[in-house]
Amino acid sequence: MPAWLGNGIVIAILICACGLAVRSIWKARKNGCHCSGNCGSCSKCGRRPGR
Repeated sequence: MPAWLGNGIVIAILICACGLAVRSIWKARKNGCHCSGNCGSCSKCGRRPGR
């Protein structure tokens, strides 16, 4: 198996993983569930403060 084929497979897997991560972030943001880092004032994700 040529070396470029192995590199191509690894690059394709990394591109797919990055695409899925971006898609997940995009969908969460579209649904209004994004984290600002202040859990005390968060009510969008259904989590209660202190848990």
